[in-house]
Amino acid sequence: MSLENKNLYEFGEFRLDPSERELFRGDQPIELTPKAFELLTFFVENHGRLLGKDELMDGVWADSFVEEGNLTFNIRQLRVILNDDAQNPKFIKTVRRHGYRFIADVRQISEPFQKATIADLSEEKPAGSSSAAPSSVKKSFSPALFFLIVVGAVAVIFGAWYLKNRNYSGQSPILSAPFASEKLTTNGKVVLAVISPDGKNVVYTNGAERQSVWLRQIESGDNTEMIPESDQIYFDLAFSPDGDFLYFSRRPASDRTDIGVYRISLFGGVPQKIIDGVLTPIAISPDGLRMAFVRYPRGDEEYCTVQIADAADGSNERKLTSFPKPAYIRDLEFSSDGKRVIIASGQYKNNTNEVDLFELDLTDETRRALTNEKFTDISRIARLPDSSGWLITGSKIPVMNYRFWKISVSGDETAPISPNAEFYDGLSLDSRATRMVAIQLNYDYHIRFFPLTGATEKLGQLDGDTIDIAADGKMYFTSWVSGTGEIWSANPDGSNRRQLTNNKWEEDSPVVSPDGNTIFFSSVQTGKWFIWRMNTDGSNQKQVSFTKGGTPLIVTPDGEWLYFLEHDDSNLWRISLKTGEEQLVLDKKTYLYSYKVSPDGSRTAFIDRKGDEEFINIVGLPAGNSLKTFPIAAKKLSIQNLGWTRDGKNLLYATKDTNTSDFVLWLQPLAENSPRMIADLDDEEMIQGLMPVTPDGKFVAVAQGSRLHDAVLIKGLK
Repeated sequence: MSLENKNLYEFGEFRLDPSERELFRGDQPIELTPKAFELLTFFVENHGRLLGKDELMDGVWADSFVEEGNLTFNIRQLRVILNDDAQNPKFIKTVRRHGYRFIADVRQISEPFQKATIADLSEEKPAGSSSAAPSSVKKSFSPALFFLIVVGAVAVIFGAWYLKNRNYSGQSPILSAPFASEKLTTNGKVVLAVISPDGKNVVYTNGAERQSVWLRQIESGDNTEMIPESDQIYFDLAFSPDGDFLYFSRRPASDRTDIGVYRISLFGGVPQKIIDGVLTPIAISPDGLRMAFVRYPRGDEEYCTVQIADAADGSNERKLTSFPKPAYIRDLEFSSDGKRVIIASGQYKNNTNEVDLFELDLTDETRRALTNEKFTDISRIARLPDSSGWLITGSKIPVMNYRFWKISVSGDETAPISPNAEFYDGLSLDSRATRMVAIQLNYDYHIRFFPLTGATEKLGQLDGDTIDIAADGKMYFTSWVSGTGEIWSANPDGSNRRQLTNNKWEEDSPVVSPDGNTIFFSSVQTGKWFIWRMNTDGSNQKQVSFTKGGTPLIVTPDGEWLYFLEHDDSNLWRISLKTGEEQLVLDKKTYLYSYKVSPDGSRTAFIDRKGDEEFINIVGLPAGNSLKTFPIAAKKLSIQNLGWTRDGKNLLYATKDTNTSDFVLWLQPLAENSPRMIADLDDEEMIQGLMPVTPDGKFVAVAQGSRLHDAVLIKGLK
């Protein structure tokens, strides 16, 4: 054996061992990220000296290009770990406009340690013998010593196993802890969030039209911008298993096809593009070596595919499986052993329970259903580290709200584990299932009234979205104040608001009959969005459509036909209110569910496209013969909704400016070629539905608002 010295540093209650990359508080080891450890070592080795930011960056990040924010972030991490206060520092002092100084007293200690040489390993020398003289003593090994070594090794292995798995005890800790959550953001603009494997950090997107990526340290609450705000739209986030890298998919807001997968170090650098032409979602294998993702060939038999490739650079890509039209792949996740991929796939746009969970074996690429349960949608899958099953966020008719579900590893047990009234979209667990971050949704929808004829009086605002107005001015609308969509009524001045439906399932899109006695609406109480009817006081509810589900549009003035937008293919249908016969009227799949029927039932207007240009098409009913087309006000505008004035002589439509995201309301007389601007609707998102006009023709009702998305930290689900 040879003797060498290693340098240790002591400061306060801490001991730093650079050669072994270890930090201790007393006898307790403290975990540090690699860059945080390098930064602390640089501080300690240069204690007492003023260190400029450039010197620190060169000393720690000399091999990579990073921004200054990485330095400040890691200094914040060190202050939390050292229990240091930036205002009254004991260790790291900020020298404004100059840099930082490590101010604690540091003691350097040299300790000898033995290092085995090749000669040591090849020859054993008896005590007191000369290294020059060959030994004639035979090697011997004590059985007792061997026994002690074996017992010690077993104890070390068992201890490591116990420390790693002590929290599992048959189930993940978060499932047995009392429900506890706290909001991490409050601005309503956080759509994606993931928690690091160690549960210490959360990465999230922030913004609406222009988005940025941020890192939040959970314990300190510090937020650091990782990727600056840009016109990029983000679709998915995923951590590498070691927590050192963030994977994400994004595309420019102006390009709907150029979605790529990128990777960036959590400690700084420039995002590296790995793969082009993909769609969300993405998943990283437990060993960090492979990545699963989705492509869309959009063929009838091969509409979407699951691909796998090397996670480091996207090489060695190959197809694993495919699904036929009209299936979509909603999310992916690897199993704990990395030998399987769990896939959520199906038709989710028609609001029926047609989304399944599949298990794909990577050894033989066979696929089987994970559970017999079907969902309306599944937005996220997370594996439970104790191998007991899966957590998902999903919705299932008749309850449309997205909530958390637990699925056993065998798939035999599926149960919701969050209340009906809560609405979650997104789910990310740490590696030990002690913490979870999710996206909580809240509706902020309202109905406003804009003057059409220069009226000076104002009408109040309603909390709701879809609305229709009867001939006597009574208003019927959908409201979310109870946590699910319900049909309400109100007087013309907004007074006497009354809830008409009160069910655990959702109702939506009320349409009032010409005589004002009946309300037609959409409901999922039978498992699909069929059309129902009821009296205007909410009584005598009966199902109307049975073959096709959809959204009611109008009852013809003679009361014989109800036109509706069919959900499966977005076609125009009608129902005979005398015989119940359901008829297909137009099989042109429209953009943005845009069919709107004129008040006399003789025409329908819808948004059409020719190449990249949008226009309004008007056809006769029920024949479907083309009558007239109108260009929109400007090419930079995109049509968001359509309506008619009560006399049928004018179209109403709302547009969104693709540059500014502002919404504008227009009136297009059928006898003229150019529209007139009615109102500036600001930048609130347009709600698809009717835009009814009040009986006096003075006001049009417009529903706007948004879903507010915020990140929440959840520590218990029991």
